[in-house]
Amino acid sequence: MARDAGLPSLQVAVYPDPFDLETDAQLQEKSARIVVPQVIDALTKRIPAAKDAAAKRDSREPLFTGTIDQINRYFTEKGWSDGLSITPPTKERIEEFLKYTDYPPDQEIAVLPPANLKATPWNIAANGVLAGCRPEYMPVLIAAVQSVGDPAFRYRHHGGSTHSFTNFFWVNGPLARQLGIDHGQGLIAHPANAVIGRAMSLIERNIAGLRIKETQMGSFGKTLSWVLAEDEEALKRLGWEPYHVEKGFAENANTLSAGTSTVWGRNLVPATSDPEILMQIMAYGITTTEALASGFTGQSRRYVLVEPGVAKILAEGGYTKRSLRQDLMKTGRKVTYEAVFSQVYGSFGRVQGSFEAELGRALGDRNTEKGKLPPWYPRFPGWEQIETTPAISMVEFIVCGDPARNKVQILAGGPGTTIKEIELPAKWEELMSKAGYRPLQELFLK
Repeated sequence: MARDAGLPSLQVAVYPDPFDLETDAQLQEKSARIVVPQVIDALTKRIPAAKDAAAKRDSREPLFTGTIDQINRYFTEKGWSDGLSITPPTKERIEEFLKYTDYPPDQEIAVLPPANLKATPWNIAANGVLAGCRPEYMPVLIAAVQSVGDPAFRYRHHGGSTHSFTNFFWVNGPLARQLGIDHGQGLIAHPANAVIGRAMSLIERNIAGLRIKETQMGSFGKTLSWVLAEDEEALKRLGWEPYHVEKGFAENANTLSAGTSTVWGRNLVPATSDPEILMQIMAYGITTTEALASGFTGQSRRYVLVEPGVAKILAEGGYTKRSLRQDLMKTGRKVTYEAVFSQVYGSFGRVQGSFEAELGRALGDRNTEKGKLPPWYPRFPGWEQIETTPAISMVEFIVCGDPARNKVQILAGGPGTTIKEIELPAKWEELMSKAGYRPLQELFLK
């Protein structure tokens, strides 16, 4: 980015400690003694010449030859691997993937920050090979890259964040059933789901350019991406719309959606057959699960994974996804004093006003109201005077998981989310028939 702006290298002044934890006196003393001299040097001394960029080479030419162990070591040392065993991305293997897309090998699919490198079918396929994907997963990988590259996904803001946002993806439509992308018990650990997720993490590494201790600044690291599918047959029985139909796609369209989360999820185990209480315990779980930090009340997009058995109780109680979302947003509130306390002392650090100033601002907000204490608080004398703040503003439902269990999993991420239609090549059915798959149309919902 510095070179793009005409600078041979980016000059940086470094504060040595976590400044949010320091006193004003410490900040002033260290800034004057340590940071200011760095700024003066950066502004007055000659900027060192950038290292010569490596000569461009034809990506189709062999890069390395060796045993499988030597290749794995080489890719790890170069930073191209996550350290797990890889499948060598030979020209022949990459070309097998390219059969499953009608895009030309060098066509731009997306540009992924922060490296701002061009993602093409060729380098997407190379990472799919590395991860252990099957060639027929190629259309899913392309749609996932398109999703991440869409500005609405806000990848530029969260990709390398210290909050360790993990991208995750879910597939709707008959393609998920054809490829065996799992929606049932253990779904993210299913081989198809797992290798597609790993491929997307390698694409982050090798195309987006995220490397730990350099550009991927997650304080505790970042897990591999995970992949889901929605249980559309269960949804059909319940009379609920699949996620992609909610977003305006046809029932048998094939789509991939992308979201982010800082946690694999907070697990709820509802123990009630009362749909209203079930909604309330879900609201409680969502309200107390934030993405960035405790102080970001209502700023997270929550993704709620609902097992079919739980969805059945809700549907039979009269809930649709739409009405459930409305009731959750109405019910999920925090005591304003609590929300401000966590905002001031547990969110972005020392960029807030004083607790008293922020509390006064919150109490004056039109969304702060009395008499709306959530049902998980006791009703004691005077409870009607307690001010509360909305805690749920964005929530998505994905019905999946073990149909024999009673679980809800709450994921919390940034506001960015996208959905893309998966494009299949003209010869898809011919290719899939040769590979031993059922025809796609046999897997349409009826």
